[in-house]
Amino acid sequence: ALRRPVGILHVKVLHAMKLKKKDLLGASDPYVKLKLTDDKMPSKKTTVKHKNLNPEWNEEFNLTVRDPESQVLEINVYDWEQVNLLS
Repeated sequence: ALRRPVGILHVKVLHAMKLKKKDLLGASDPYVKLKLTDDKMPSKKTTVKHKNLNPEWNEEFNLTVRDPESQVLEINVYDWEQVNLLS
């Protein structure tokens, strides 16, 4: 059974620095995925910053917290053209 929400986690993704080069021309197209563990809701995603190893997003997200004792915030940086993690 789904637990009732107990709060909202407000997350602001600011920027990243010195990401790995994943494209053939020595750049990456990064975006960030945010997800709370044990949550059935889809992950939140930033916009893609094309050809950028030092992207700035300044994007804000709200995630619904159901169990603050067990839920963990997962933050991953991906390349848009690949499935690989950048961080």
